[in-house]
Amino acid sequence: MICCLNPECSDPLNSQETNFCGNCGAELISLLRGRYRIIKPLGGGGFARTYLAEDADKLDEKCAVKQLAPQVQGSWSRQKAIELFHQEAKRLQHLGEHPQIPTLYAYFKEDNYLYLVQQIIEGNDLLQELRQEGVFDEAKIQEFLQDLLPVLVVIHQQQVIHRDIKPENIVRRESDGKFVLLDFGVSKQKTGTVHVKPGTSIGSFGYAPYEQMYSGEAYPASDLYSLGATTFHLLTGVSPWEIWMKQGYSWTSIWREYLTQPISEELGLIIDQLLQENYKLRYQTAEAVLQDLSYEFLPQSTSLHTILSPLQPETLTQQIPQEAPQSPAQYSTEKLLPWAIMAGSGSSFLAIALLSSVGTIWMSSGLWLLIFVGFIFAQPCSIFEKTYLFFVAGITTLFIVLIYRNFYVVNLLKVGIDGFLVLILLVILAALLTFTLLTLSKILNRFISKYF
Repeated sequence: MICCLNPECSDPLNSQETNFCGNCGAELISLLRGRYRIIKPLGGGGFARTYLAEDADKLDEKCAVKQLAPQVQGSWSRQKAIELFHQEAKRLQHLGEHPQIPTLYAYFKEDNYLYLVQQIIEGNDLLQELRQEGVFDEAKIQEFLQDLLPVLVVIHQQQVIHRDIKPENIVRRESDGKFVLLDFGVSKQKTGTVHVKPGTSIGSFGYAPYEQMYSGEAYPASDLYSLGATTFHLLTGVSPWEIWMKQGYSWTSIWREYLTQPISEELGLIIDQLLQENYKLRYQTAEAVLQDLSYEFLPQSTSLHTILSPLQPETLTQQIPQEAPQSPAQYSTEKLLPWAIMAGSGSSFLAIALLSSVGTIWMSSGLWLLIFVGFIFAQPCSIFEKTYLFFVAGITTLFIVLIYRNFYVVNLLKVGIDGFLVLILLVILAALLTFTLLTLSKILNRFISKYF
C-alpha cells in the first residue's frame, strides 16, 4: 500500500502500483525525500498530521513522520503554526537524547509541506490504557509520577515548558514500561509571557492552567498543573475537559467528589497543590513534588544524561536528582505512630503507678522522668524522633495525671477491681490522646509546608 500525503484526503491508502490517489487525485509519493516510505496515517490535530513510515536508508526501520497541515484561517495563524512546528523540531533536537523523549531524525520541506521525522514509540498512550484497563489505583499513580517527574525536571532545567501535558501525549513504552512524553508542538522557552493573538489559547482545555489559557503565561508550575489534571483523569476516569466546560476552574477544589476509590491523605494533598488555580500556590518545581512523594518510591541512584545538540554544539549535562537525605525536621508519622501510642500509654501507666505507690509527688515525678527518658532514648529512632516522642508522651501523661488527681484517690491499686478498671480506661484514653496529638501535628506540619 502507498499512502496519499494530501492532508485533506479522507481515504489516503492506495495500492502500490498507483501513481495518483484514487480518492482525491493527488500525485502519490513512493519515498518521501527519497527515503521515507509512508505506510498509514496515525492521527492528526489542528496543526499537523502524523504517519507511520519506514526508513529505507535504515533497513526499513519504523519511524513517525509528522506533516504540518494547519487547518486554520488567516496568515497570522498559519505563520504561528509554522513557528510552533519549527520550535517542536528544535526542542526534539535539543532534548531528544533523553530516553523518555522521542529522538528527532530529520526536519525538511517538500512540495510546500514541512515534515518532521522522529522516533516511533511502540505502546499505548495513557488515554488508550485508561479505556482498556480502567482507572489507575494509587500504586499505578505512584509509578506514573515517579517515572514522569524526572523527565519534567530535565526539560525545565533546559528552560523548556511543555504546555500540553495530557494522557494522549504520554505513552507507556511497550519494551520497558517507561512513560515517554510526546508532542512538543506548543512547548516554549521559559521566558515569562507568550504574546498571543487575542482569542488564541495555547494548550488543551481542562488540562491547561488559568495563566496559560487566559494570559499566555507559562511556568514550570503550569506543566505541574497539567500533570495534576492528568493524574486526576487517570484516578477517576473523568476528563477534566468535561467538568471544566461546566464549572471552569472551580472543579479543582472539589476534585475528590469524583473519586471512585480511596487514596492516601499524602497523595490527596499532593494533587491539591498541583491543582491550585493560582500558580504561586502550586509546586514550583518537579523536584518539590518528588520530595513530597513517599521516599520509598524515589529512584535510588542519580542518572546523568549528556545532551549534544547539533543546534548548540556545547555539551549540556543534566542531572536528575537522587533522593535527598532526610532532614532532621522530616519524619514519618506512620512510622512514629505505634511508638508514640506505646510511649504515651506506657508513660501514663507508669506515672499513675508511681503516684499510687511512692510517698511524695516530687519523688514519683523524679522516678518517672528517669525511667521514661531511659525508655524513650532506648528506642531505635533518630534523635529528632526521640525528642518528638518525649514531648507528645509528656503532654499526654500530664493530661492523664491531672484527670487522675481529680479522682481524689491516693492509690488506685488498692481500691480493687474498680480502681483497676479506672486505670485501664486512663491508659486507653492516653493512647487515644496520643493518636490525636500526632494527627494534629501532622496536619499542622502539612499546613505550614504548604503555605509558608
